Amino acid sequence: MNAVSPPTDALVAPLTAIEQMIARRQLAEAAQQLNVLVRQAPGDARIYLMGSRLAEASGNAKGGVDAARRAVEAAPAWSVAVTELALALARANQFTEAIAMAEKAVQLDGDNPALLARVIDVAHRAQHLDLALAWLTRAAVLSPDNIAIKRLVARDLRMKHRHAEALAAYSAILQAKPEDTDARLGRLQTALAMDDNAAAQQDAAALLAADPANTTFQFWAAVAQGETPQHQPAEMVTHLYDGFADLYEQHVMGTLKYKLPELAASRVLQWYPDRKLNVLDLGCGTGLLGVYLGRINGAMVGVDLSRPMIDQAVRRNVYDKFHQVDLLEALEATPEALYDVIAALDVFIYAGALEIAVKDAHRILKPGGRLVLSCESAAEGEPDMVLRSSLRYAHQRAAVEAQCKAAGFAEVEIESVTVREEDRAPVEGFLVVARKAG
Repeated sequence: MNAVSPPTDALVAPLTAIEQMIARRQLAEAAQQLNVLVRQAPGDARIYLMGSRLAEASGNAKGGVDAARRAVEAAPAWSVAVTELALALARANQFTEAIAMAEKAVQLDGDNPALLARVIDVAHRAQHLDLALAWLTRAAVLSPDNIAIKRLVARDLRMKHRHAEALAAYSAILQAKPEDTDARLGRLQTALAMDDNAAAQQDAAALLAADPANTTFQFWAAVAQGETPQHQPAEMVTHLYDGFADLYEQHVMGTLKYKLPELAASRVLQWYPDRKLNVLDLGCGTGLLGVYLGRINGAMVGVDLSRPMIDQAVRRNVYDKFHQVDLLEALEATPEALYDVIAALDVFIYAGALEIAVKDAHRILKPGGRLVLSCESAAEGEPDMVLRSSLRYAHQRAAVEAQCKAAGFAEVEIESVTVREEDRAPVEGFLVVARKAG
């Protein structure tokens, strides 16, 4: 078995059939057929790789890693097995070993463009941008006409704050392909990071000329003009989280030290020790609030824009229902006096303006019900709502309190909290508990 590909033999057809079963979600049948092949050829690495795919399709990340390990044990010099183990480890958030396996795969077959694409994915999942850039540079040499690789190089340079290099990379793409809106949007964002609003406005004008109805382009055009849009477009938020769902918890809880769901759940359980309540979790994400609350004696409903994030939350088995809609749509469509608690944690950093949401939340809460929301703190002297360079909104505490009272809440309590860490520094914010009269 060489570094590039396994031999072609009698196992190819049954393995292909099993792969198709997995794709059709016929997992039990796939497992039966795979067990037959294990008995026929117990030392064949390809069988264990297929077992890894089957385990992951069944939601068993650990089983996926274990099966991929057996593949590498059976064929330690086969780059495909080593690469698949690296990916399985990365999907299981075991990034240190994932990177080590990815480096080994590159040593075995580093001039293989398909392999490089997969180890680059590992590096991105591990947020190891230096390594991703090194492998992207190698991939660009092997595939000099591949625009997708060039875009990734430019993006990673921008993420590393190597703005001058990123600007040059985006400009090179646009020189060859002026209609490339992804590259033009990347160049606009780079120009803003370099405080070159005039250049950003030129790119924004070109993007709107190409697609005037595009809400993402409209958002960036407003930012380039120095304006503060009322909220991020749903398409931007969905794009961010759809590709981030399986890494979300590792990132926010491990890297960003995100504790708000745990804090909010402790408050809720103090108010309702018997767990008899209905909860609406706006921006539920992967269901972290549900994890800390556990099963309740009532309905727990999650709302999120991202289907992959909801899919992660479904596995918690604590939510009764999910709605994949914008939070304003969810609130507007909900009958009055239905919930005891409405949570919106780390939601308004993207949803921006609170006024409409807070009014509707008051309407659909039962008498005595509570709205629990978090905000990042705007600095003294800043507007009531400001859009940070991180693309997160920050709010003035006094303005949020005033909006809650204007919506009809009888009591508004605000507590200073650290909402997350960025670059190992705390990001200050506040937790709001607004109680409806009754």
